[in-house]
Amino acid sequence: MRYSIYLLSMLLLVNLAGADVLINEMLANPATDWNDNGQVGGMDDEFIELYNSGNESVDVSGYSLKDKVFRSTPTEYSIPNGTVIGPGEFLVIFVSESGVYQGNEGDAIMLYDPTGDLVDEKEYDAATEDVSFARIPDGGEWRNSTAPSPGKPNQEAAS
Repeated sequence: MRYSIYLLSMLLLVNLAGADVLINEMLANPATDWNDNGQVGGMDDEFIELYNSGNESVDVSGYSLKDKVFRSTPTEYSIPNGTVIGPGEFLVIFVSESGVYQGNEGDAIMLYDPTGDLVDEKEYDAATEDVSFARIPDGGEWRNSTAPSPGKPNQEAAS
């Protein structure tokens, strides 16, 4: 009985910790070399940033990202085993790694936990070059940011 209660408690803590991970910034229409591969712009510079707003590290192994508007088949990216986001830290995933494209004319990006439950979602209508969708402050309300900041705190927003 004690073992069952312990196991249930651990599962609840993992689920509660997972609630602290959210989509924090997205760049759908890049015109700059954001992934530092020497090529300016292009879809490979699109990124999705996750943020751990909690006080504990969260293992995001098996979490998945999906886009709603896809080119030919639905795209799903599973975050690799051993991926942990520390408290107040970021995880940046470029489309060159994930294959999860963000449409310039609008789309929705969804984050699911390993059990398939929706953790977070950001839907948008259109994307301007080098203007990201960002929570400002980190983990806060969605705004358009004229200063994309993959892996760094979101600070500047345009109205």
